[in-house]
Amino acid sequence: MRTWDENREAMNQLWPTHEWTNEERKLVCEDLSPLDQDVLYDAIRNAKRNHDTPFVHLKWLIDEYALLVLLRKRAAARARALAAEPEPRQVVKIDADENARMRSELKTVIENATAGDYHSIVDVIADQAAKCKMEMSTAFGLITYLQQRLGMNNGGRIGDAA
Repeated sequence: MRTWDENREAMNQLWPTHEWTNEERKLVCEDLSPLDQDVLYDAIRNAKRNHDTPFVHLKWLIDEYALLVLLRKRAAARARALAAEPEPRQVVKIDADENARMRSELKTVIENATAGDYHSIVDVIADQAAKCKMEMSTAFGLITYLQQRLGMNNGGRIGDAA
C-alpha cells in the first residue's frame, strides 16, 4: 500500500527540475493526497510516459488517474459479468415437417423473385425463423440461395454472380 509521501517523492524523482510554487504544492496535495495511492502511483508513471517534459501539470495526473479508475471499474464489471451464472439456454424444438414446408414455400418465392423483392423476402425469412417455424440453418441457406439467385454478392448489392 503506497502512501502520499511515497507518491510525492516519485513525482519529485520523475520531474526533478520542476519547481512547485507554494500554491501549486498546496493544490497538488489537496487534490491528490485523498486518492487511492496505488492507483495514483500508476497514474504518475503514465503521466511521465505520456508527457516526457521537465515539468508536470496537475491536470495530467488527474486525467491519468481518472482513466485508470474507469478502466478498473470496467474490468471489475466485466469480471462480475463473467462470474455471474449464465442464462439457461432455452431449447427450441422446431417441427421437421414445418421446417421442410417453409423451406419449400420460400424456395418457390425465391425462384420467382426480382431484385426489388430482396429485402422483403429476407424479412419474411427472418420473421419465420424468429417465430421458430424453421431452423436457423434453413434460414441461412435460403438467404444464401436468394443472393445467388439474384446475382448478389455480400452486402446485398446487385452484380455478377459469385
